[in-house]
Amino acid sequence: MKRRSPDAVLLCLLAGVVVTVLLHPEARAKSDRYHSPSALVLSPDGKALYVADQTADKVAIVSPSSGRVEGTVTVRDPRGLALSPDGKTLYVSSGVEDRVYKLDTASRSVLASVAAGRQPVGMTLTPDGQTLYCCNQFTDDVFIYDTEKLTLKARLAAIREPRYAALGGGGKLLVVANHLPLGSNLDESLGAEVSILDLAEGKLSTRVQLARGATDVGQVCCSPDGRYAYVVHVLARWLVPPTQLERGWITTNALTVVDLQEKKRLNTVLLDDLDRGAANPWGLAISPSGDTLYATHAGTHEVQIISTQKLLKLITEWPADSPTALEDDLTAVYRAGVRVRVPSGGMGPRAVVADATGAFIANYFSGTVTRINAAGKAETTIALGPQPEADPVRHGELLFNDASVCFQGWQSCASCHPDARVDALSWDLMNDGLGNPKNAKSMLWSSKTPPVMAHGVRADMAAAVAAGYKYILFHVPTAVELADTGSYLASLTPTRSPRVNSDGSLSAAAKRGKAVFERKDVGCARCHPGPLFTDLKSYDVGTKQSFDSQPDFDTPTLVELFRTGPYLHDGSAATLGEVLTERNKGDRHGSTSKLSDKERQDLVEYLLSL
Repeated sequence: MKRRSPDAVLLCLLAGVVVTVLLHPEARAKSDRYHSPSALVLSPDGKALYVADQTADKVAIVSPSSGRVEGTVTVRDPRGLALSPDGKTLYVSSGVEDRVYKLDTASRSVLASVAAGRQPVGMTLTPDGQTLYCCNQFTDDVFIYDTEKLTLKARLAAIREPRYAALGGGGKLLVVANHLPLGSNLDESLGAEVSILDLAEGKLSTRVQLARGATDVGQVCCSPDGRYAYVVHVLARWLVPPTQLERGWITTNALTVVDLQEKKRLNTVLLDDLDRGAANPWGLAISPSGDTLYATHAGTHEVQIISTQKLLKLITEWPADSPTALEDDLTAVYRAGVRVRVPSGGMGPRAVVADATGAFIANYFSGTVTRINAAGKAETTIALGPQPEADPVRHGELLFNDASVCFQGWQSCASCHPDARVDALSWDLMNDGLGNPKNAKSMLWSSKTPPVMAHGVRADMAAAVAAGYKYILFHVPTAVELADTGSYLASLTPTRSPRVNSDGSLSAAAKRGKAVFERKDVGCARCHPGPLFTDLKSYDVGTKQSFDSQPDFDTPTLVELFRTGPYLHDGSAATLGEVLTERNKGDRHGSTSKLSDKERQDLVEYLLSL
């Protein structure tokens, strides 16, 4: 069956300009790669738009006036961009290389580069251009660089997987959006947090929880006066069984306002409608005047244009004695006339950048950038180059992130499995009874480690994918959708752990922990043998809760443990240290009680290195 480009029909209907990319000679061999814009930055004079073309390994320089790609610079896996106030210097973060590059925009040449933490993503500059802040997703920190010589000045700790940051509080505060919650799923108030870093003191000054169930946090931006921070995120209804999809009882999609003077969450609004979800909020930008927010929704392929004046009025005037919390009201934003919803002009919109009269939208799966005006009308769509026809893996990746296949567009597979990993929450699925929630599992190696689910109730990944479409998205998938989703999941490869050395070797502590792991009297390797680090069997390790249907649980792979917490089938252990101590009564999950504190620490270091 021939697979059409997923947005071929959509692009035919759009009014605009489609151009052919102009490649440098050294990039011509890569011209058949998919174009996937994931970050944008606009020059101060508006004459150049810089686009991180992630899967094509380059940064494209687009002329908004001509609608043409004027040139490219090769950078592997570009994920974040920042531009100096004078427009002369561009900074690019490379996720795969763990580096930040400094580029001269006139010559389009690399001036310098510097090591970053593990998988750097979003960056922001001070107004004078002298200091650069870079969010490192997997080392849970922010690096601060002096831009003149591109040298590291300091490191500030965040909370969990910081991906984006913005300056607020008159430039005195750095507001960092942490992608996932950190904590045990036994905590019913669990939700992702915003880190507020006091730049004068050089430390994390405040942790602001977004809302209970907040996860998959996207971009953050601050009002021009520095008073408010805005951030988009998924708001999961993880404490109830996922059955009432059409009532917003599974996944909703939200915008939170943080008061930076009081350093607290002001309130949260839902960006969904009563009968129409707005899945996977990702990008967020504010107009120079501060009057308008532009939020992208990667799952429903749209942009919401939000009046900040009406938003703040709604939030501040919501009655304290209202029977419904604002974050639970699916009609509040609509009734207040806060926003309009418009198509993004392509598939999978992610980054957005705003100017005085509109915004540019990066459509990841289309390989295009769309210009919309402040009223939401698409004026131009610019292709970064010829987009190859989607193969099964690329089509499967689109499907995994596409909420249009879900009933009413409430969620996509990625809503609970961002980047096909975890949302750090437990869900009470219907496949093994009610009242026994299970920790969301990573999709990595699910094709290699059957059976699937905590109790092994699905024979293999294909059965789990089919059940997920039917019972979570309420969609009957076609054979092609099932096959291609499976192809995408089977293509996933492990991310290098931030705990290993740059050459992939183990640290001294991890080497000692490996020896502990392999000791027969400890027993870890008996059930978790390499290379899969699972024997594909189920065991009773003493973690059964009162409502669990059976005591045996499938042995999961230990690969990528550093990004799959919380741990155990119910997400009750926030850390691996808890797995080896208070959550291992009677040594039924390995003989760890006789280990010294140092041996346990070394064992944890090894496990986090896998």
